[in-house]
Amino acid sequence: MIQGVCPASCGELLQGYIEGGEKLISYSINLFSKVTIREDIHTPAEKIPAAYSKAYRMLEKVFAYYGYKKKDYQQVRIHINSSIPIAKGMASSTADLAATAIATATYLGKELSEEEVAKLCIDIEPTDSTVFSKITLFDHLKGGVKRQYSNLPPCRVLVLEGKATINTIDFRKIDRTEILKENEGRLMEGLALLEKGIKTGDLKTIGKAATISSFANEGILPKEGLEEIHHISEAVGAYGINVAHSGSVIGILYNDKDFDTEKFFHSLKEKDFMKNYLSIVSYEIIAGGGRIIKP
Repeated sequence: MIQGVCPASCGELLQGYIEGGEKLISYSINLFSKVTIREDIHTPAEKIPAAYSKAYRMLEKVFAYYGYKKKDYQQVRIHINSSIPIAKGMASSTADLAATAIATATYLGKELSEEEVAKLCIDIEPTDSTVFSKITLFDHLKGGVKRQYSNLPPCRVLVLEGKATINTIDFRKIDRTEILKENEGRLMEGLALLEKGIKTGDLKTIGKAATISSFANEGILPKEGLEEIHHISEAVGAYGINVAHSGSVIGILYNDKDFDTEKFFHSLKEKDFMKNYLSIVSYEIIAGGGRIIKP
């Protein structure tokens, strides 16, 4: 039995048309998908949950990547244990796929690089940069790594989980190239701020960059109450906000020493737009990347 894990995200710090094409910068939080790979001669293929279909495609891809045939994985079964909300923009599919890839490779006595994991995931669907241990500017459609940075200073995020679900594949069917190109200038401003903030360890500058990207995305996938949420969070000490650019979550970037959590919750309590959100949960921002759980 082999177990791999990969973290969720809370949307992206930055996403849009950057340096000639679509790219994103995700960040990871301490919420995980855990995938178990084991041989099982008792569970027939027809008993495999439909929700595992992408993970089994990854299993097949990894076996094929190392030159194995279909008969070699006929008795290999996957179990996924994930508490990541699905179709909300929290990289649940990326986490499942990346954890499956590294667990399958380990089962075969192999080791995949982060770049190899990213390329395997991209072959199945658009992929978040949570597959990388470092903060990464990533072409989530074609798989190219454009730049990598050091990780963020210690930071937390309050995740507002929207009620709406967004299917990434369906969302991508609409061509939004023109509006993305219109926002390129704002995204380049955001990228410059983000790079400066990471280099200097300044969470306020990082938060400002994420906020720019959040509002640039309002013309593509608006979030209920975003402007007011930003105003309230800023007034009580948040560094900035970020969104899932193809999902319904909003992140409030903060640390306990600077942020008045009680006042923030009190200010949101009576707001009408809160009917569009299911929950607000705090997470720690962590390094990304999949890993094997040692027995």
